[in-house]
Amino acid sequence: MVSRVSALPGIRPGIAIIIAALILTLGIAPLLASGADHLDAPSLGSASNVNDQLSVSKVRGPLDINDVYAFDGTLGSTTVLAMTVNPAVNVLGPRTFQAGAEYHLNVDWSGDAVADLRYTVSFGEPDARDIQHYTVKLGERAVASGFTDDAKGTSQSRDGVRAFAGVRSDPFFFDLLGFLGSVRGQGTDCLGCNPTDFFAGLDTLAIVLEVPNAQLGGNGTGIGVWATTVAGGAVADQMGRPAINTVFNSSAADKEAFNVTPPSQQPTAMGGTFRNNVIGVLVALGGYSETDAGAIADILLPDVLTYQVGSNADFLNGRDLDDDVIDIELGLVTNGAIGSDGVGPHADYLATFPYLGAPHLP
Repeated sequence: MVSRVSALPGIRPGIAIIIAALILTLGIAPLLASGADHLDAPSLGSASNVNDQLSVSKVRGPLDINDVYAFDGTLGSTTVLAMTVNPAVNVLGPRTFQAGAEYHLNVDWSGDAVADLRYTVSFGEPDARDIQHYTVKLGERAVASGFTDDAKGTSQSRDGVRAFAGVRSDPFFFDLLGFLGSVRGQGTDCLGCNPTDFFAGLDTLAIVLEVPNAQLGGNGTGIGVWATTVAGGAVADQMGRPAINTVFNSSAADKEAFNVTPPSQQPTAMGGTFRNNVIGVLVALGGYSETDAGAIADILLPDVLTYQVGSNADFLNGRDLDDDVIDIELGLVTNGAIGSDGVGPHADYLATFPYLGAPHLP
């Protein structure tokens, strides 16, 4: 499935500006420019700017993971595991998950980056209104089901699992144009000059599960979390921490390989290519020594979001919707030379399930 925009006639000005910004930034800057993990490999999507004709294509948008979250729930002794896929569905579509594909939220509690627990969400064909039925399985056992138009979440649940799947406001925030001007030397904007969160106003597809802590091993259990999308029995995309593939793997071949390499193998795969890529970027952009860069690489790989169950500590302990991961990663990659993009969390997060804000378009 391909979603393509090459011109903007007939689109109201506000949406046109959002699309133009999306296309511009995605098309000319590989480093963090596509958000946390949006369009991070050619098989998922691409963008181009030829003779000032800007275009962006989402090749497998419904399988393209944007972000992964893990944080303390509000229902009492619960954890929220969430993933967003398919960026900018309100302007680029499609607004449906891929029928027959599997959306995995993987949990490792033994520390080997191999899933000990897996929640699998699958979807039926959309009806005429783009509404889909979905089922959530824990292992092979169905634990929840519902419809993607149900803003309150699941209609049926077992074992204390609450589920939501459907269109929501994209919770990610980042001043892309300022970043491009300051870090890439592209454009006249700069970080701190005119801080603008271009993800404000964009919608995404979201899967949100709120599960009992006991299901994850109980309060205080250290777990690793990552998301995987699978179609036709093959992995299409995977992600744990924000922006690892986007920032550290520069070649198309490495990006594609990273997305299908199991996390447990990432530190050593392809002769240590991914680890060497992390080290190279940290040395080049942050001025780190090889030794210090190697130590950081050993923290960032495997690409698994680590979380202490029951904790409400900030990133890198899990990831909450309002954690400013871009400020943290700008500081890390540049060794403190750039500490902030000047924008903060959105104002539309919810205090209760499903936590992500209501979509901008119905």
